[in-house]
Amino acid sequence: MKKNALKFIVFLLLAGHLSTAQNLSFGPMVGLNVTSFSGKPNTTSKTGLLAGGFFNYSSKNWFGVGVQFLYNQMGAKLDAPAEEINLNYLQVPVLFTYYFSGENKPGSFRPKLFAGPHANFLLNAKNKDGNDLNPNNLFYKSTELGVTLGGGFNYALQNQMWINVDARYGIGLTDATQSPNTNITNRGFCLTVGLSFPLGNI
Repeated sequence: MKKNALKFIVFLLLAGHLSTAQNLSFGPMVGLNVTSFSGKPNTTSKTGLLAGGFFNYSSKNWFGVGVQFLYNQMGAKLDAPAEEINLNYLQVPVLFTYYFSGENKPGSFRPKLFAGPHANFLLNAKNKDGNDLNPNNLFYKSTELGVTLGGGFNYALQNQMWINVDARYGIGLTDATQSPNTNITNRGFCLTVGLSFPLGNI
């Protein structure tokens, strides 16, 4: 399933190559998220960290497509017994973006909307004391697929150098657990801040 997910991501990224004159940028990003489980009763949300980097192609100033590589702390809190499930993933979203402004000069303000698929690759599963909750991968799947939706804005500090502020909501589409009798998916809201640097035109 990992190979299929990676092939899907590569295909979508190549599909975003909309013209022969593309602008490539990259940069770091960090954020705070609030995540929960859908399909599991007696649970509440928990907070976590999201951090990583991105590469982005933009075409004709109005449209873009990018891939992100993120360390994402997800999971939920159990009400009874009181416990915390921390599912830490390498998350790889591929996001298609529409910009409401085509300006690209210092001081430009560019509101945007974005959406696209993401793949989560499980790094570990631990409780609040750091104990392993997934020995031999018995309880949680190594790969999960979902969709990311969001919006935000970019502000140009100088030519082709931007501050990116985003709000996003991630919806899991596949069961995160190994149990055949459940359908528990990850959900999460996240605020992120990033800094975009130009790599040139290709």
